[in-house]
Amino acid sequence: MTKIRSLIFKNLTLKILSLLLASFLWFFVSGKSKTELALSVPIEFTSIPKDMTITNKVPTKIHVRVKGTKTLLRPLTVKPPSLSVNLSKAVPGKNIIRLAQETFNDLPLGVDVVNLDPDSLVIYLDRFVETSLPIRVKTRGTPPKGFQIREIKVNPPTVAFRASERYLQEHDSVSTEPIDISQMRENTMVEVTLMTPPNELKLVDPEIRITAEFIVSESLAQRVIKGIRINFLNRTRKLGRIGISNYFVDLVVECPLLMQIDDIRKQARITVDLAPLLKDETLGGYYTLPINVSLPDRVKLLSMDPAEVEIVVRKNAP
Repeated sequence: MTKIRSLIFKNLTLKILSLLLASFLWFFVSGKSKTELALSVPIEFTSIPKDMTITNKVPTKIHVRVKGTKTLLRPLTVKPPSLSVNLSKAVPGKNIIRLAQETFNDLPLGVDVVNLDPDSLVIYLDRFVETSLPIRVKTRGTPPKGFQIREIKVNPPTVAFRASERYLQEHDSVSTEPIDISQMRENTMVEVTLMTPPNELKLVDPEIRITAEFIVSESLAQRVIKGIRINFLNRTRKLGRIGISNYFVDLVVECPLLMQIDDIRKQARITVDLAPLLKDETLGGYYTLPINVSLPDRVKLLSMDPAEVEIVVRKNAP
């Protein structure tokens, strides 16, 4: 045991210095050796020409492989470099931008780009034009049974936009996000959201409030009501026995879809007033009198058959 201990502690200082030197050399060599690192790098577009905009969908990041020493690459895992694309010389229409190492920001000296995916970008530019466009309300669903959207009022009906020439070639209005009308049983005011493609359409006043008022009414239907009895008014003894051409009338009405025909029949008042006959001093002969119709609220008379009745009165009636 004494022999082993003497071997360990013999020249201990020299052994420690050798170990430290070996460690230093290992770190130095490993730090100088180069390796590759894959990064996802954000893209920044700069110097876009005045009154122009990018109209196509372009990537927001690209995949990059860089090469360098571990010492230089290590910070890039925490804060990747960014990629600047200068569009000062771009023209309306199609532009192909080749990407290169020089377009990267904050790339340490000694780090090289070995691969870009993609290695070029296709960018379409278009000019912005200030114009006013009408708002078109889009809806989703259908109103509840028995109801209908009679009118939609938009306020303001037209709005000022900065629009790309391409957008104006394809559209003459701006649509709203779809509005659900499946539960609307009464007039409803809704603040709308516009469908504005960010690269093609911008509000001149981003704070503007646009509303849509839905005018809701009951759905209407035509109904045929047959055989409603006529009520003859002022039928006195002076008239004696008279002949009447019709005692019943058929109606065609317009009414709310959910209204029952039996309810209309019960509330309808169909009359013929015989009073004009009593004013005739020479009472007797043939007379034609109109049929009067009184219907419940929300029921509209479209036609009736017959519209009048013939009355036959015997001459010199007692």
